[in-house]
Order: sequence, then C-alpha cells, then structure tokens
Amino acid sequence: MKRIPQTLFYVAAALSAAATAYFYFSGRAPKRELAGEPVKYRSFDLDAADQPVAANGGPGRLTAAIELGADETLLDIYLMNLDFDEEDEQILIVRRANDPRGAIRIVVADYSQSSRRWTRVWEGETLATKVRTFQVSADDLVGDHNVSIVCFGLNDASQQTMTVFWREPAAGRLSFVKVFETAADVISVETVTRPDSYKLGQTNGESWPISVWRPDELGASTMDQIRETWRWSFQDRSYVKAAQERIPGASIAKRLVDAVLDGDPSTFESWLDGIWYKESTDPLSPQALFLTFQPRDTSLLFSGQGVVEVYQWEASNATRFGIYVSARNQVVRNVRRLLDIELAAADLIQVRVFQDLKVKADISGRWDGRYRRLSADTARAFRRPPSAAASAALDLDGLYVAADGSTLTLAGSSYSWTRADGLEQGGFSSFKLQGVDVLDLRALSANGQPSSARTSWIVRLDSRSEDGGAPVRVLRLQPARVRIDGVGREDGPELVLEKRDE
Repeated sequence: MKRIPQTLFYVAAALSAAATAYFYFSGRAPKRELAGEPVKYRSFDLDAADQPVAANGGPGRLTAAIELGADETLLDIYLMNLDFDEEDEQILIVRRANDPRGAIRIVVADYSQSSRRWTRVWEGETLATKVRTFQVSADDLVGDHNVSIVCFGLNDASQQTMTVFWREPAAGRLSFVKVFETAADVISVETVTRPDSYKLGQTNGESWPISVWRPDELGASTMDQIRETWRWSFQDRSYVKAAQERIPGASIAKRLVDAVLDGDPSTFESWLDGIWYKESTDPLSPQALFLTFQPRDTSLLFSGQGVVEVYQWEASNATRFGIYVSARNQVVRNVRRLLDIELAAADLIQVRVFQDLKVKADISGRWDGRYRRLSADTARAFRRPPSAAASAALDLDGLYVAADGSTLTLAGSSYSWTRADGLEQGGFSSFKLQGVDVLDLRALSANGQPSSARTSWIVRLDSRSEDGGAPVRVLRLQPARVRIDGVGREDGPELVLEKRDE
C-alpha cells in the first residue's frame, strides 16, 4: 500500500517538471520571434564626413531590418508603404565599397506575415553620389494607382540627378523597373491636379511629365538652355522624350557670372547674404514671402504671413547656375528642406524648394519661384517711426460699475478694480497716441510693489440719459496693445462701465 502514494508522488513531480519546462521555453519562443516582427525605425542623416549621426545631431547607429552585404554601408532609412498592405516597407539607402563611382543604391525590405520575417525583395542603383543631397519619395507619377520610387540627388559633377523606379503591376511580387534616369542642370516633375474619379480609384489619372533643363552648347549666351519634356509611354513602359525647345538665358553681365559662379559654394553664399522677397507678391503686402540667407550664422529663414521658420544651413553644393542647399529645421529636427537656388539676374534668383517627405509638413510649393533682393529703399518702407504720446485731456476720476457688478474706481493716479476673481489695485495713466485716448493700468503685487501685470485700453467716453434723471457717463474700454509705432486693438470684448455717484 505504501508504493501507491510513492508512485503518485513521482508522477505528480514529473508532471510538474514538464509543465515548468513547457512554460519556460514557450515564454522564450516569442522573444526569438520578435526579431521577425515589423517595427518602426527612425531615419538618420549623415554628417560632413558621411558618418552615421542620430536625428538629434549626436552619434547614432543605423538599424536595418535585414542583414546587409559585407560590402554595403547603410546611409539612411525610409519607411514607406509601397504595396498598400498593412505594413510599411523599409527603403535602405546604401553604398557599396567596391563601387568606384560611389553610386547611391536603394534596397527594399518587405515583411512577410506568412514567414514572419523581413526579406530583401528588390534593389536598384541611382546616379546620385552626394549623400547629403539624396532624397526619396513615393508617388504615382504614371497615374495607374501604382507607386513609383523617385530618387533625387546630386552627382560628383554637381548635376541634379533623378531616377524613377516604377512598380511592375504584373510581377506578382514587390518588384520595380527603372523607367527614367538622367543627370542635368535642373530636373522637375510637373505635377497636375487629378480628378476625383482618380482619387476614388474609378479611373486612371494623367501621367505627370518630367522637365529637364540642359545647357545649350550652341547658344549665344552662357545662360541659354534647352528644355526637354519627357512623357510616360505605356507602349514603351518608360518615359520617352516628347519635346525639346531652346530657352534664351537671362541677360546677366559676364563679369557677374564669373564672379559669382566660380564653382565655390561659399562665393555664392556670400553673394546671397541678405533678404529676398518673392517677386510675384508685393513685399509690403500681408501675403509677402521672404527668404533670408545668413551664411555667417549658418542659418536661413522662411518668413511670411506672420510666421518665421528658422533652418540650420547644413551644407551647400555648387551647381552650374548656383548652389544646392541642405537645411534642417532648428525646432523640429526631422524636418529637412533642400533648395535649388539659381542666379537669374543681378538681383534676382530662381528658387525651388524640395521638402523631405519623411514627415508631413509644408509641401504646398508656395516657396518656389523667383526672388528679388530687398533693396534699401524697399527696406526703409518697413520702418515705422516711433509714435509720440501726448497728455490726454480726460477727467476719468470716479466710480464706474459694469453690468456684471464689477466696479472700477479711478482717483488721481490710482485705481481699484473689484471683479469676480478678486481685487486688483495699482496705478494708472491716460494719454493720447495717434489720436486715440489710451488708459494704461499697472497693477501692484501683494507686497505693494509694482508688478509686471499691465493692461492697456482704448478709451471712449459717452453719455446716456435716464428717464427723469441726470445724464449717465459711460466708459467704454477696448483691449489694446501699445507698441513703439503706435497702439493696436486686441481681440476681446469691449467693457462698458457707467459712472455712479460714490
């Protein structure tokens, strides 16, 4: 009989050990599988020495979801949805050590739900070689609801490069084919608005043409150019050159060209120093747009309509007609803009701004256009002479009562204001500025010392008559702000108080 309990004890111990082992190893299995789970990766940029740095400017480590080749160096990472599934794909920007040209390549890594692993599904080569200028976007250039990978950059000859990889819809897998590639002075995609039927997926949209500007070797001026228009051809399954025209260059003195366009980006930077306004708008109007170049402070400013964006001027590369600038927002560090700036005349430049689309930001294209240097005469028009204040001939002493029961007492140079939120006391003054009567209140702190709390009001004195009584004096106060160039109204309701006998 003793053997039965002993046997049951051994069986229970064995089952307990088996359960412990099962839960131990099953708890470790998901950790091994985590390596195959889709994760979000941050994108990093490079410093001047082409070494990895983190987005905040410090040293960083680039992380790829797949293993790179022994000769591949990871330069940057983009996350984009290229096949409209639930997960983003990684676009790895790499360079091969054994490539004598130093061409920048892109590698697409896709996550498979079935195998629960990231795999290298496709790769392609571009004409760009300068890392800081390289930019990738995903757009439907063809209009067939398929994403194309568009790569911009500069090569060693400081020419703009553009390579377009079109997704093959019949490939059965994530695969792309190169449908356009060139290097020239200027390359741009001429986007047009597509109809709602395209946006709803009911019809295909119009293909976007590509414009290419090259130097006119037979032109009379060094600024003469040839413009090529490339259009999509479904028959050729690529972009083909559809038109070519000669465009006379701007009339620029040769000595200016020789002095500014000497191949050294710092020379053009020095010439740019200052404020430029967009030529299509009046610089004195509220809609005016300004670009301020400050190469000595390594900064540039985008300003207009009450907003000023400050960018750190990271790098410049000389082009045939100007420079290509890389700049990063000083507040939002992952917002980057690339500017193609060309000399158009002695006081005129042509600017194209490319927004790095890793984040959603201002991509409206409103900064593109011709900018003219702000002249001294125009700059003087922005100056506002200080306004002189004069004593106001106002007798404001008395007790004033508002409709909500609050009271304002003015006596000599002191005031007492009783409101629902408490009692405020301090000193006041009244004066006339730009023909407007102003009441200025300076509150006292709890210890009786002047505080920083200050309010200003535009004053209007009216009167109304009560039935069978004397006229009632009405004090109307409009919130205002006193500036060096005068007084301005502030948002807020007008306060109405009536003078009563104390």
